Amino acid sequence: MFALLVAATAVGAEARTLGTAEADGKAPVVAVVSARSTDLVVLDGGHDRGFRPGTVCNVSRDGRAFGAVVIAEAGLHRSVALILSLDSSAQITSGDLVTPRANPRI
Repeated sequence: MFALLVAATAVGAEARTLGTAEADGKAPVVAVVSARSTDLVVLDGGHDRGFRPGTVCNVSRDGRAFGAVVIAEAGLHRSVALILSLDSSAQITSGDLVTPRANPRI
């Protein structure tokens, strides 16, 4: 639980300075933080990549989408997302790619 709070706090502190966005709309997964009620996905990209809270994204590996996350918190260079769905037996790992959906409805 402590790691969960540290990750969310670090992103929240970063959100104060937005700067200029060079949005390419893609970010690799840096870490998955396991907690009792839900897992959080930490992304290496935030406002600089076009991510905003509430954005629904696909998670892919080797060009194949296998899950969905929603951005919960976005800072300048980091975001934290909640897992919405995963294909059976799939796991999100570091290096997977997160991309906003063309139609962001769940």
